[in-house]
Amino acid sequence: MEGRSQEKPSSVVVRVLGTAQDGGIPQIGCICPNCVRARLYPQHRRLIASLAVADLGLRKFILVDATPDVRTQAEAAVARLGPDPPKLLEAMSGIVLTHAHIGHYTGLMFFGYESASAKRLPVFASRRMADFLARNGPWSQLVRLENIELRTVKPEETVAPMGGVLVTALTVPHRDEFTDTLALRIAGPRRSLLYIPDIQSWEAWSSRLEAELDKSEIALLDGTFFVPDELPGRDAAAIGHPPIKMTVERLRALPASKKAGIFFTHLNHTNLALDPAGAERRWLEEAGFRLAAEGQEFDLSS
Repeated sequence: MEGRSQEKPSSVVVRVLGTAQDGGIPQIGCICPNCVRARLYPQHRRLIASLAVADLGLRKFILVDATPDVRTQAEAAVARLGPDPPKLLEAMSGIVLTHAHIGHYTGLMFFGYESASAKRLPVFASRRMADFLARNGPWSQLVRLENIELRTVKPEETVAPMGGVLVTALTVPHRDEFTDTLALRIAGPRRSLLYIPDIQSWEAWSSRLEAELDKSEIALLDGTFFVPDELPGRDAAAIGHPPIKMTVERLRALPASKKAGIFFTHLNHTNLALDPAGAERRWLEEAGFRLAAEGQEFDLSS
């Protein structure tokens, strides 16, 4: 998909802009092996989990979540639109937010008065998320100055934020301190992608994971931790997130063709599968699954 000089009309691609948990990799102040490796070798750094959904015919895109890394990620999204790309705010059709944990919405600040000073940039969010932004500073200033325009999305509702792209909101259980949490089904002309970067557990969800996977050809799933006890001094059960090892065991019986479309994202800096030479990465790939990678693309048009 990389390097094509011509694109078909309504060619919709999803580009992975980041795959790390909210603190990024390396995480501030951490000297775990993964963070040390990422400081020594920049190719092992990971930006915070986000996607760009681009309609290459329209030369427009939407962001899924506005992370603290949004400046770098927005530039990558614009560059994907081809030679002589449009200006950022001309190319952006909006932002879809999943929830109010720091890695998923705080990048909105860069569209405000002190930075890009956007004009009524559409921001799609649940009712609780929209209310949180409208009622709490500094986010409320973005609304008051009309830098952003809040557009609420109901559970199971499908919206069309851009061209040939449809986005369906799925409510999932998570630590909903400020807002509820959404997963997303992103549909292009021919294929769709299921995006679940955060969920408490598969068992706590009112939907059945396998049934939701059947509705999409591609899935990016919560892979925050590899095993539940990898975070020293923290109660992983209180943090939530289904460990990769448990998800793989649950899905091991899927056909190889289905497993080939499943990737793990939102990776915590402690995740044992981050070591490319480690036994955990080898085990994961031998089971037929992979980690999502920054710059990876999925074509939803063919």
